[in-house]
Amino acid sequence: MTIWQVAAGDGSRDYADIFLLYGVILVGPGSEGSYFDNKEPYIDQNNSSYRPFIPTIANEMKQGDLVILKKPAGTQWEIIAVGEVISDYIHSETFADVDGWDLQHGRKIKWKTPKNKTVINGLRRGTLFAVNNQNAITEANTIWNDGKDIKSEEIPAPIEEITVDALIDSIMEQGLSVANSEHIANTIWKLRRIAKWYSQNGSDVGEHEIRTFLIVPLFTSVGWAEQKIKIEWNNIDVAIFNSPYSANSKPVLLIESKRLWDGLLYAPEQAQQYAQQFPSCNLFVVADGIRYKLYEKKKDQWEYTAYMNLMSPKKKHPYYKDVKGAVDFFIKIMT
Repeated sequence: MTIWQVAAGDGSRDYADIFLLYGVILVGPGSEGSYFDNKEPYIDQNNSSYRPFIPTIANEMKQGDLVILKKPAGTQWEIIAVGEVISDYIHSETFADVDGWDLQHGRKIKWKTPKNKTVINGLRRGTLFAVNNQNAITEANTIWNDGKDIKSEEIPAPIEEITVDALIDSIMEQGLSVANSEHIANTIWKLRRIAKWYSQNGSDVGEHEIRTFLIVPLFTSVGWAEQKIKIEWNNIDVAIFNSPYSANSKPVLLIESKRLWDGLLYAPEQAQQYAQQFPSCNLFVVADGIRYKLYEKKKDQWEYTAYMNLMSPKKKHPYYKDVKGAVDFFIKIMT
């Protein structure tokens, strides 16, 4: 039996809740398809899909092995959970968009969490490695023998992508005029082209460019006039008002922007802190220009209610059953 260590994200992403919720470990990229049907790009070190841990999860990991789910704790590591591998390799399109990363390669895991917070030495930085440190091995076995069982849910079936035409048709059902609907559709196509170009050529694209050329045009397309939008206002990336801005205006919608493909882990907390200053504000969005997360204030609590990926919009969130998709996102942000 081998004991493995796996990281659930990086400093700006945290997938631990997904791993525990669905009883999995996941790595990527996986957009080339199943490893065993498409080995060449995954083992070619000159290919953008190559990662050394993809053959590891597909070939080397075995049923019955243990896995340590870790996260950094200063110069040490916290063990979030220890699990047993209970399946052969799987490739699931459900996880094609996990906080902007495609993590389709996986294994099913039976997880247990430690009784007490456990911070140790002996692990290493990186996505997936065998554990060789005896102290870490001992701790993993202890948690596996004495830890609390975590009941996981079935992995949801992949959600079909919605076309731009179908998206616009759904918005029109809410009473939007044909002319305005066509304007939104044309804007989506234009922004997709810009986003694609940035993805391929813009590794140094700044956050201000994302705001200017991707985020703000999306919001003006749904009816927010430029006079109602303030950029970099009171330390807020984008603030939107019900009427043309004046010194006494209070925002109704805030947007926290990030660089393209930056993780959005801490952005909601930051945006919520800003939004709490303004009782008139019931919506905030965190976005990197392609991915948009919508939060609504309900009974003084902020809830994550809708998600939209500009490049592959869906009718609902790909794996969170209570989070809606692109149609609801657009309906909520329209004036």
